[in-house]
Amino acid sequence: MGSVLVPDERLVRLRDMYTPKKFTPAKVDYIDAPPVEKPRGGERGGLASLSALRDVDAFVLVVRAFEDPSVPHFMTTVDAPRDASWLAGELLLEDLAVVEKRLERIEKSLKVGKKPEDPQEYDALVRVKAALESERPARDAGLTPLQERAIRGFQFFTLRPWIVVVNVDDAALKEPEGSVIAPVLAKFSDPKPTVVALSAKTEAELATLPEAEASEFMTMLGIQEPGLTRMIRLSYEVLGLVSFFTVGPDEVRAWTIRRETAAPEAAGAIHSDLERGFIRAEVIAYDDLMTAETMPKARERGLLRTEGRDYRVRDGDIVNIRFSV
Repeated sequence: MGSVLVPDERLVRLRDMYTPKKFTPAKVDYIDAPPVEKPRGGERGGLASLSALRDVDAFVLVVRAFEDPSVPHFMTTVDAPRDASWLAGELLLEDLAVVEKRLERIEKSLKVGKKPEDPQEYDALVRVKAALESERPARDAGLTPLQERAIRGFQFFTLRPWIVVVNVDDAALKEPEGSVIAPVLAKFSDPKPTVVALSAKTEAELATLPEAEASEFMTMLGIQEPGLTRMIRLSYEVLGLVSFFTVGPDEVRAWTIRRETAAPEAAGAIHSDLERGFIRAEVIAYDDLMTAETMPKARERGLLRTEGRDYRVRDGDIVNIRFSV
């Protein structure tokens, strides 16, 4: 597992403004799993050995699109659209095996007159099974919030967001990205996952270069931003995450929450006591603080707002929690 700090120019400007004792960016954790190889038969798919990966929020599916005789391909030939389709199919099969096993147990109970412990679970599993059998992911099963909650414990692979990374060579980086990823996108039904083209080899080289040389190398290849920065941004997008900030002389820090999180829950991301004893939140938008230049000036201009329990914290909000425990 690797923890990656989230680059955020807003947080850097806040650090320069407050010169705090401690500076804490948000972070994203990535787990690098062993490559999945084509299964040699059996009822389950090729992901049976990766059950530990169920406890994550999203999946990055990496498929190879570069030729290199020194790196053998497990399907002999390089074909990114084929591999993406196959890997998605393995995810579907793994989930279908879990659904069928659980439904079989529930239906045996029904035959002897026992009602399901949770009707929402049974209805959700029936819907998910229908979607999977139609080669659609569980997230496309049309579940209600209650049904999603009822099956959350199964941690289905296809209920999470996917980012598909097409691992290309330098030559492909110079081509329009749309033409590179279009054949892979075509393998997925609507709603399609996020698909991007990156070069792992190039990114590894960039990581070893000084900033000026890395910038020059990126310009030469037509890369707008480092691949890691792009992956972090896409991770936030597919997971519906935003960042809010707390500032002061002791620490300037970014906190990660789901979009539309209410103020008390956002306070809970800082500390459970703040959520339990929440009274109100003092909030100012990042852009408003930058315009005012200082917090006292922002207060004088009425840019600092007092928000209650129903306020939904927005990306870039600077928040101070008032609480009593």
